[in-house]
Formats: sequence, structure tokens, C-alpha cells
Amino acid sequence: MNGKKCDKPIVNKKMKLNESFEYYLLKKVGKTIKKYGMIEGGDRILVGVSGGKDSLSLLKILNDRRGFYPNSYELLALHIVSNLSCEGLGDPAVLEKYFIENGYPHKIVEMNVKMNEKGINPYWCSRNRRRVLFEMANRLGYNKIALGHHRNDVIETLLLNMFYHAELSTMLPVLRLFEGKATIIRPLYNIPESDTKKLALIYKLPVTHCRCPLEIKKETKREMFKRMIKEIEKIHPKAGVNALRSFENVKEEYLPSSVIQKEMVI
Repeated sequence: MNGKKCDKPIVNKKMKLNESFEYYLLKKVGKTIKKYGMIEGGDRILVGVSGGKDSLSLLKILNDRRGFYPNSYELLALHIVSNLSCEGLGDPAVLEKYFIENGYPHKIVEMNVKMNEKGINPYWCSRNRRRVLFEMANRLGYNKIALGHHRNDVIETLLLNMFYHAELSTMLPVLRLFEGKATIIRPLYNIPESDTKKLALIYKLPVTHCRCPLEIKKETKREMFKRMIKEIEKIHPKAGVNALRSFENVKEEYLPSSVIQKEMVI
């Protein structure tokens, strides 16, 4: 583990007085954390930091949130370097410098993606990164893994699964795995992508995202739904918020599954 110990930050009182944008995000994320019971006292949280605006925003928010969050918790930023060539900018040295300068405990590990008989499909990058996250969390004794998925990711996933996999499902704010030994949390669950962009610009976060070349096809599908959501929100600004709320307002009696005739077993 590199970097000095990240002491509990003191939230600047001017944040509240000036109604700063970060203070607004801290409060909003705090409500999401409380609503879904994401963080408890004594949690050790591994933050998956790809280097993109979302994961860097998540790291900053979770760190600064410790300044007035009632439960104490530990953070470790984990950046995974793949042996596959990047599509875009990717420089681990830039991230490591940022971690050290800001006192974030961190670890940078290498991930070797191997070819098998069937070759590599577009989902291999994300699956392998997830595997490394689980392995490192287990090895280092971290009980929770924080990912930077935001509201747009959640809605896009719903649309992808609906149109390409014929199922109604999406990302969960909290996902317990391996009989509760590991828990994935998504504190930015109710934060739109535009907010992470704004935070990254305000604090000049060193965005240096390395996109897996094998995910380009999958990302093209996401881009299509991303554009669709943006167009809808131009007409109805609360569309994204309502889409997220609809997940908790399911009227099963108005879904076809409620009237499917089941065979009687004699």
C-alpha cells in the first residue's frame, strides 16, 4: 500500500455557507448511502478507480464525506492496469501522483488477460477487472467494494437488458455476494453523469481513463441509449429521476407476468 494515511478530512464550513456544488453532492450521496444502508461503522471500503471522471469523483466524495458522516470507515483506492492496450489515455503514474499528493491510501495492480480457445469477447475486460477487485478485497480484508456507476449507467443497463437480453433488470445500489463476504455498493446511484463531469472540472481531477479495446462494441450500444436519455431529458428534465423511482414503484398487476396461465399439476 502506498501513500500516507488519509486522515479524517475536515469539511470546510464555507461549503455549507456558500452552498458549494460539492456540499450539494455530499448531502445527496449521503441520503443514498442512508437509504440503502450502504455503509456501516468499521467498514473497510475498496474503491475501484479506473481513472475516469466517475470513479475519481466517487473517491473524492467518499473521502470528504468522512468529515461529517456518523459512521467511521476506511478507504483504499485500487487501480488495475491491464496488459491489453488502451483505447484512449491511460497513465498509472498520473493517478499514483494524484493519490500520493492527496493522501489517498492506494494500490496499483496488474491484470493479465489471457486468451482461451474461444478467444476474448467484449465482456472479458470488465469480468477480469471485477475478479481482481474481489481477489484484492478478500486478500487485504476489505468487506465492501465501491464502484462509480451513476444514475445514467443504471438506466442504460435497464434499456440494454430489455432490448438485447429480453429481461427487466439493472444494477443494484447494494449487491451482497459470496454469502455476505463481499458487498458491492454504488454510492453515486442517484447522481446523474453531468454531476460527475462538473465535479471533475471544478477540482481538475486527473481523468486518465484507459478503455478496454474489446469493450468498444458494447460501449457503442450504451452510447446509443445515452443519446436517447439526453434527448428525453431535454423535453422532460425529471425523466432520469422518474426512471430511477420507477424501479421501486413496480405495479406487477399491470405486467403480463401477472396474467400468464400456469399449468396445473395433477
